[in-house]
Amino acid sequence: MSRKPIPVILDTDIGTDIDDTWALAMLLRSPELDLKLVTVATGDAPYRARLAARFLAGAGRADVGVGVGVSTAMPSGHRTQAPWADAYELADYPGTVNQDGVAALIETIMTSPEPVTVVAIGPLDNIGAALAREPRIADR
Repeated sequence: MSRKPIPVILDTDIGTDIDDTWALAMLLRSPELDLKLVTVATGDAPYRARLAARFLAGAGRADVGVGVGVSTAMPSGHRTQAPWADAYELADYPGTVNQDGVAALIETIMTSPEPVTVVAIGPLDNIGAALAREPRIADR
C-alpha cells in the first residue's frame, strides 16, 4: 500500500555548518516527504535564504518556497558557505520567495488540508514568532 507523502516545512539556519545543507538534501531525496517550504533564520537571514534558494534551484526543486525569517545578531565568521551563495540573488530563484518567512510558515500550516510537519533544525526564532502571531498553528 502506498502512502501519500507527508507535507513538511524545514526551518533552518543553513549556511553556518554543512549539516543543515545535508539535511535539506536528504529531505529532497525522501519520497515519503513532500517539502513545501524552507524557512531560514538567525544571523543574516537573507544570506541563508540565498543559499537555500540556490541549493533548491540547483536540485531542480523550484516548487519549494523559500521564506526569509528572523534575522539576529551573530558574530562574524558564521557565513562559511558565503562564497557559494553571495553571487546568487533571491530574485534569480524561479520559485516563490517570501520576504516574510514567518507569515509563509503560518500560511502553509493553516491552509494545508492535512497536518504539516515542521522540521526545525536551527534556533527556533521563526517558530516562536509564528506561534506568537498565530497560536492556532500548534493545533494543526
